[in-house]
Amino acid sequence: MNLVFIAPFAFSPKATVSARMLPMADALVHRGHAVTILIPPYDNPSDSGRHWLDHGVRIENLQDNRGATTALAFGRLAWQLAERAIALHPDAIHVFKPVGPGALAMFLLQRRGLRNLILDNDDWEGRGGWLDINPYPLLQKWVMAWQEKWCIAHAAAVTCASDVLAARSSAFAAPGTSIRVMPNGPARILREQAATARSRRDTLRTQFGWENQRILIYAGTVPANHDLDIAIQAVSTARQDFIAVRWVIIASGAGFPALKSAVTQAGLSDIVEYHAFMPHDQLVERLAAADIALYPYRDTNINRAKCAGKVVDYMACGLPAVVSDVGMNATYIENGRSGVLTEAGNAVAFTSALVRLLAAPADTLRMGQAAQQRIWECFGWDQRIGALEDIYRYRAKGIQGNFASP
Repeated sequence: MNLVFIAPFAFSPKATVSARMLPMADALVHRGHAVTILIPPYDNPSDSGRHWLDHGVRIENLQDNRGATTALAFGRLAWQLAERAIALHPDAIHVFKPVGPGALAMFLLQRRGLRNLILDNDDWEGRGGWLDINPYPLLQKWVMAWQEKWCIAHAAAVTCASDVLAARSSAFAAPGTSIRVMPNGPARILREQAATARSRRDTLRTQFGWENQRILIYAGTVPANHDLDIAIQAVSTARQDFIAVRWVIIASGAGFPALKSAVTQAGLSDIVEYHAFMPHDQLVERLAAADIALYPYRDTNINRAKCAGKVVDYMACGLPAVVSDVGMNATYIENGRSGVLTEAGNAVAFTSALVRLLAAPADTLRMGQAAQQRIWECFGWDQRIGALEDIYRYRAKGIQGNFASP
């Protein structure tokens, strides 16, 4: 099949394209399909107009040299997405996220007569979720709330990253709409990258200056309302009992400056190592060379709906993680075997779990190995991509007849 994926924003630094769309697309290409990912790079204008192949997946960034900042600019991006999707004559079109220029492109495609459009829902975008958190103008919030409901209501099928999102989608979807939970999984190339990095672990630790230290790590976006104060409290306690502890933070996002300030106020600056966004192969090396990953949550709608790509990366790299028992974390991690789950928002429990793992290096090694085995056996896309193929094959019936001549 010839498939088109429509992205919600740039390839990086946000993770939906790289952590969700690309691994799906890569598995489909491995099965003999053609996949093109169309990207509106308004949040990373340096990618404007760039095209490349990623293990057979064609990545096309639309033209947006200055970054879309107005409704008219977003409209132009949506129009480009719709026109390019039509020009590719796909058997199926999969739109990722029910908000933004991609969602507007879905609206335009539907108005052109394409009805068998598939939607992916990977975050609680609307009321009660990110729409209440992000400082958008009121008109934009109204539009995005309408987009979320309209896209779900008009999708022929909806794929969801979590159980909570599937339930939320069911509330908006038309009767009979196929809604399928499809959690994130590791990209096929990650298996080889992680194996290579693990084989060079001692060398990498020397290269990074991590010899004779216990390395804690967090990698990902830091939103304005992050929960990393829980990790700060845990690390502050842990360093009292474990002198050779270093916390590596590889992050970007609106909350990053506030996080650095909080680390300083906690007196942890001397043991914290910061890195900005880095290419994924370099991130894999640091994950494989670290000892324990940290990822605390509070119990919020956003976190209940979350299916964190970073947890997938941690596990695929053989890294045991201390995470909060919210969202899909319990689906991935078997508590005490392939990681440690702690009560959401409970800093005392999170701290206790971290201290226990720091005191038991053999347990961290065992958990990391179990985590790596579990993520590939249960969540590898090669084992699950058949379900997505079935959705495309069923929805592709008759879609070609809706395309205008090029």
